[in-house]
Amino acid sequence: MSKSAVRFPESAIADGCVGTARIREQIAGAAARLASTEPVPLDGAIKRLAQYDAAETAAAFMQASTVALGLGVEVERVLADWRNAPSLSPIERMQQLGRMPRGKQNKTETAYEEEVLKPQLHAGEILFYRFEAIKLRLADNTFITIDFPVITAAGQLEFREVKGRWTDDARAKTKIAAAQFPFRFIAIHAVGRGSRRTWRVEDLTSRSW
Repeated sequence: MSKSAVRFPESAIADGCVGTARIREQIAGAAARLASTEPVPLDGAIKRLAQYDAAETAAAFMQASTVALGLGVEVERVLADWRNAPSLSPIERMQQLGRMPRGKQNKTETAYEEEVLKPQLHAGEILFYRFEAIKLRLADNTFITIDFPVITAAGQLEFREVKGRWTDDARAKTKIAAAQFPFRFIAIHAVGRGSRRTWRVEDLTSRSW
């Protein structure tokens, strides 16, 4: 017998078919499922794919990826929120995604802290900052929590609101706060990404103070 010949034990041969008992069992099980009219549970990979409806095409997934990157959230969260709130406009969907749990920063806010606030604190340009430390009351049942209350080296209190994309609603609400409180309100807009990112600064402070 040739050295390259393969020998099978008798236990691996049944009814003229060659294979181990495990393989024969898997083949028999697959054949039974194909012949059955009963619903068959999907395995994990197929089940995950089946969760996406027709609206979540490749183009929709790319759009969700872009939104997720800008907001600093997971793509799965974007897709889940889109499925659960199909009547919302794209802007409303993005605003909904941008609301992180209280006290938790998104990627844009974290980047601003690392690239701007911490260096300013180290250089002595500011004395203190804390994320979402102060809640301002604008009216009955209407409040605003600015991202970063900051105390400058001159002892001035600033409220810095950081966003990857400013909407008219967010800008209007910040201006209302600026008109009611005698502090400096600054809108921070992230422009670009990574090493090319810059921070555009707009002073929204009310001139009536």
